[in-house]
Amino acid sequence: MSTSRRYVVLPAFGLRSPTLAQATLLRTPGASIRLSVRPALVGAKAQAGSSTSIRVLDSLHEDGPKLVEMSPEAELNLRAEVPGLKIVPVVTYRTMRAVREPERGPKEPAKNSVMTVWIVDAVTGAGLPRAEVVAFTDFRSKRGDSAQSDASGLATLSEVPAGAPLDRLYIYPPPGYWGHYSASRTAPDGDKIGLGPIALANNEDLLARYCSRLPADAGKGVKVAIIDSGVARKHPALPNVSGGANVIFDETDANPAASDDWGPAENPHGDHGTHVAGIVGGAGPAGVSFRGVAPGVELRSYRVFPNNGGDAQNYDIVAAIDRAMRDGCNIINMSLGGGVEDEATRAGIGAALDAGVLVVAAAGNDYRRPVSFPAAVDSCLAVSAYGRIDTFLADSTEAADVLRPFGEDKQDFFAAFSNYGPQIDFVGPGVGIVSTLPEDAYGVMSGTSMACPAIVGFAAYLLGSRNELQNATGSERTRLWKSALYGASRPVGFGREFEGFGLPRMT
Repeated sequence: MSTSRRYVVLPAFGLRSPTLAQATLLRTPGASIRLSVRPALVGAKAQAGSSTSIRVLDSLHEDGPKLVEMSPEAELNLRAEVPGLKIVPVVTYRTMRAVREPERGPKEPAKNSVMTVWIVDAVTGAGLPRAEVVAFTDFRSKRGDSAQSDASGLATLSEVPAGAPLDRLYIYPPPGYWGHYSASRTAPDGDKIGLGPIALANNEDLLARYCSRLPADAGKGVKVAIIDSGVARKHPALPNVSGGANVIFDETDANPAASDDWGPAENPHGDHGTHVAGIVGGAGPAGVSFRGVAPGVELRSYRVFPNNGGDAQNYDIVAAIDRAMRDGCNIINMSLGGGVEDEATRAGIGAALDAGVLVVAAAGNDYRRPVSFPAAVDSCLAVSAYGRIDTFLADSTEAADVLRPFGEDKQDFFAAFSNYGPQIDFVGPGVGIVSTLPEDAYGVMSGTSMACPAIVGFAAYLLGSRNELQNATGSERTRLWKSALYGASRPVGFGREFEGFGLPRMT
C-alpha cells in the first residue's frame, strides 16, 4: 500500500476558482473522503470495489488552495474525478543567507587530539559564545566539521585533528561582531581568534552607503510583507513592525492561537527575518548609526519557517502571500528559495502581481549556479548580490566572497555565493550587511537574502514618492512599478546575467 503524502490543490489557472468551491470532495477540512479506485489508473492488481482516501487538512478559502493528504493512487483518482484542478506536491524552501557548511554524515572522532579554538573579542579578549566555527579539511568535497562556541568562547571540533591541514576556516560571528576567514592553515589547538566589534556609532558598511542619499521617511505610506522566519516584535530600530501572522499549518492546526506567533522562530535561523526586516525599513534609535533603505514603511511579518528548524513549505508560503494581500501589503519580500519549480508558489506570486502587489525574491546562494525558484519566475523580480572590498574587515568571512567579475569601480565585486542568469532583474548590496537581530541586537549577514530587501526598500521609496504608481491599480500598477525600477537602475559593470538592469539608486 502506498504511503500518503501531502499535496496543494489549486485551480488549473490562478489561485482561486469556482471549480474548487464546487468540488464536493474538497469542501470539508479535516474530513476523510473515500474514492473508488480506478484499476486503469493504478495497475492491474487493483480490484474493483477497492477504495482509497483523501484527507483535506486545510483550506485558505472555499474557492482557494487546499492542503490535502493522500496516496499517489488517490491523487490520480482526484485528477480523474475533478479534471479542472492542479495538484502540486508539497515542497520546501530554505533561507538565502550564505553560510558554508560541511557535509553531514556519521560522526567519526579524530584519531589524534581534536581541534579547539577560543573565540574572543579582539579588543577586550573576552570569550564570545554563539560563534559558529566551520573548518574544512577538504573544501571541494565539503569534508570537515563545525561547532558553536560555548559560554566561555571555546569551540571543539571532534572530527578535525589538532594541527591537521585546513583548506578553509570560517567563523560566523555572534551578534555585534564581524566574522573571520582564513585559508591554507593548520587546525588550531587552543588558539585564540579575535573578532572585531561592529562600530554602530559610525556605520560605514555597504548598506549604509546604499541608503545615504535616500530621505529619512523613504517608503512612507507603503506596507511591506516579510515572508520569512519571523521578525522581532520589539526592537528599538524596528518601531514600524505592525504585526503579522504565523501561517505554518503544522504549528497552528492544533493550536489556532499560535497564529499570533509571528516573531522569530525558535531555531538557529530565527534571526534571519529580523535581519531582512531591518534592511528594508530599520531606523536606528539615538546614538546608533543604522537605518534601512526605507524607514518610512510599515513592516508586517509572515512566518513560514517553523520552530523546529525545518524548511518552509510551499502551502505555507502561498498562505503567507494570500494573507499579505488581504492585509493590504504593497510589496512582498521573499528571501527564500532553492526548491524545485513549484506551481503553487508560482500561482501565489501571479495572484499578488495581478492585485498590484510587487513580489521580489532572492536569486539564491548556490555559488554561481542558475537562479533558484521562486526568483526564477518570470513575473517575479530576481535579485543577485554584490559586495565592496572596503566595507568589511580584511579577515572577516566576507573576504571569502570576493571573486570576479569586478565592477567599473574595482572595489565592487559580484558575490562569490550569488546565483546568476537571464532571469536576474537587479543586483543589490549583499555582502557584509549590518542589520537588526532579535533581543535588541545588530549583526552581520551575507547573502542574496540581504540584497533582496535592499531592492524592496528602494521599490517602497518609489511607490511612496510617485503619484502615478499610487493611483494605478492591479496589474497596471505592477507594470508601471517595474518600469520605474528599471529606469532608476544603473549598470555596475558586472554584465547582463549578473546584474540585469543594475543597481536601483538615487541619481
